[in-house]
Amino acid sequence: MKKSNFLRIVLCALMLAGGITAYAQEILKREKIYTLNANEVVAYEENSLGLYQDELGYIVVTADVKQFSRSYHIKGKTYGPFDRRLVEKPVFNISTWGFIDSKEETSYVYFNGEEIGVHKDPLYPVGLKVAKSSWAYVLIDQLEGSTRVIINRKEYGPYASLQNYFLSDDGSRWAIIYSDEPENFYVLFNNGKRIGPYREVINFEFLGGKADRWVLTVEMPDMVPKVVNEREIKQFTVVTNTGEVGTFEEELPGSQAYDFKELVVKGENYGQTVVRDQKIFFLANDEVYGPYKNIPQAIDMGEEYNKFNYIDPATKTLHFKGDGIFSVNVRDYYVSQSRKSVAVIKSAGASRDSLYMNDKYFQGVYDKILYLKFSPDSEEWALLTNNGNGTYTLHFHDGRQFGPYTADTAKGTPPVLLGRNAKNWAFYYADAKTGKTRLIVNNADRQEDILGDIALVREDGQEYFSWFSLDDRTVYLNKLLLE
Repeated sequence: MKKSNFLRIVLCALMLAGGITAYAQEILKREKIYTLNANEVVAYEENSLGLYQDELGYIVVTADVKQFSRSYHIKGKTYGPFDRRLVEKPVFNISTWGFIDSKEETSYVYFNGEEIGVHKDPLYPVGLKVAKSSWAYVLIDQLEGSTRVIINRKEYGPYASLQNYFLSDDGSRWAIIYSDEPENFYVLFNNGKRIGPYREVINFEFLGGKADRWVLTVEMPDMVPKVVNEREIKQFTVVTNTGEVGTFEEELPGSQAYDFKELVVKGENYGQTVVRDQKIFFLANDEVYGPYKNIPQAIDMGEEYNKFNYIDPATKTLHFKGDGIFSVNVRDYYVSQSRKSVAVIKSAGASRDSLYMNDKYFQGVYDKILYLKFSPDSEEWALLTNNGNGTYTLHFHDGRQFGPYTADTAKGTPPVLLGRNAKNWAFYYADAKTGKTRLIVNNADRQEDILGDIALVREDGQEYFSWFSLDDRTVYLNKLLLE
């Protein structure tokens, strides 16, 4: 055997045995979405319209600059043209999509391809919300000055003053907040129950889980201000499906960080910083924790009930479920989706950070860590560091390291996207030197003209990185099959 052939065979064997295998086997599928005509552009900047995608599909919006119209391209079908002047961006989530637009004096409401509402002036539909098989929108009568809420084809109202309306994530529950006169607000639920009146409704959120749980923050009609140092401070009350939880102050004089309107909700959990008798507490799932010297930071809510964490900045301690101190000297932390792993970041001085996993296993010292991200289906992770010289580097749990990248962070820190484990990854950013958007997939620089962001797509048990591109006036959906 000739030496050159032997080396070629050895090189091929190394490629198959090493990390190049996955890249060599990647298959790029390109789906043609739409070819722009001479007067059309992708409506990427128009009223926040643009390109949307997730596990089940995409929405591409195009605009005809001569006809002043727009069209929606969804799952191989085109809707339009429409010509409403001011439009809301299409609604698009894991299982449903929809939009509202108009042709001259007639407005149309679409939900999953079905025309669920057709209204002629002076009736004007706005504010489509969708959740699983449920939907809701507001119908304004521009002649009467009244509003109605249409929920799954049933009409509620009219209301002289509609504040808001809500669908639970699973679509099984809804709530409408309205007033019949000033400072007289009610909450109407899908089961016919009505609560109130309240002087003001500040926040409302449905909570996840099988129980019918929700949280509401309000000003009571008989609210009496708290007098602090001869100053009157208004109070608000937290109400849940179990009743009134407590009354707290709306201000903390001398603190700009306290925001009584900041309610954090995820899955079966809710939480917010509250002030009682001018002392700082953390309220979560109807329980009060504290007091603390400073406003709790880095609040993280899990999906399961009573899975939440935060940092007490005064002591730099990481708290789990409020009463358990998990770690000390904490600058930041990240929790895996399974909540089995907690990455704890501690300052190592001089723009350096130490990383510990579960506060026990030392992972190393890095340049300043901007963020850490866990894979959705594993405890594997990647992190991005700021090298301090205008460059950034990606580091992985298994020691892999990529970069440095000259990313322009003026519009935010560039994200990394991980597959079901961290073997497959994508990193996209605006290059500070050229101004162009770069997409790096598994350390390969993609050459497509990228539109928008990149998404992780799962279909029929397979996993893709997916993004839109524009090639010779044709919009394509690219799906890169991952091993």
